Amino acid sequence: MDKLIELEKRLRISLPLIYKRFFLECEKAIPKNLIGTDLYNQRSDLKEWALELLEEDNAENFLTEKDFVFMMHQGYMFWYFRANGTENPNVFYYREMSLEPDKLTDLKTFLTEYPKI
Repeated sequence: MDKLIELEKRLRISLPLIYKRFFLECEKAIPKNLIGTDLYNQRSDLKEWALELLEEDNAENFLTEKDFVFMMHQGYMFWYFRANGTENPNVFYYREMSLEPDKLTDLKTFLTEYPKI
């Protein structure tokens, strides 16, 4: 948990408890269906990669300082949420060449269902 507290201070964000639990579980073992997907646990530069993808796509940068990119797959799609203290924020998804993100669902539903797909 210290790692997450330090992260919140450094980035000046507030991560939801449900994400913190997911993060800690992924520290033990990555869910089978997420193998091959980069998680923030292993790659703290996901937001930089997301910004590079947006630039390559000539897409407008819609990510704010509070947006937390927590997953990226193969460098062409990423998932993020706004880490502003909301306990169950919406999850957004961006895929290469789409130019803008899609709103998927709330974080609790996403973390409950997505890793099991």
